[in-house]
Amino acid sequence: MPRPGPKPTPTALHRLRGSFNPTQHGRDRTGEPVPEGALPAEAPEWMTPGQRESWAYAMAHAPAGLLKPIDRGLLAVWVEAEDRHRMAMIQQAKLDAGSTLPLLTKGRDGQPTASPYLRLIRQAAETMLRAAGELGFSPASRPRLGGAATPRDEAAERETPWTRLQLIHGHKDAG
Repeated sequence: MPRPGPKPTPTALHRLRGSFNPTQHGRDRTGEPVPEGALPAEAPEWMTPGQRESWAYAMAHAPAGLLKPIDRGLLAVWVEAEDRHRMAMIQQAKLDAGSTLPLLTKGRDGQPTASPYLRLIRQAAETMLRAAGELGFSPASRPRLGGAATPRDEAAERETPWTRLQLIHGHKDAG
């Protein structure tokens, strides 16, 4: 029976974040599956050229070392939705080109009605967002991943509120 409350964070994710505590996170984790290997960079052969392009983009920009072979299906869902979203956006742009009523088409009765591409765009975007959250592709999901800090610009590293305050007051030994 599932436990109530939020989904438990996988141990590997705690380790990636640096938040693993053996006392707290060591309990009830003996049977936790640990995916091995790295997800191959090559897109599955059954994907369309547009989907292969999306796969390559995702693999090049996903958090390093995060995607495992078991994530292939979830990434394929994101890739298909991203491709469908792009195609619907392109088709909607073609309909809107030169239109006096963008985002609308003529219905069966000749009256303006919402373009059917809008529904496709929305559905694909919703699918992308759900999958992106699971894959760590969204700005909101990336902080949960933690991991290595990104290298900072040396000048930005030296500029802190304290150094700015010292500069305002004319101290030359700031930094």
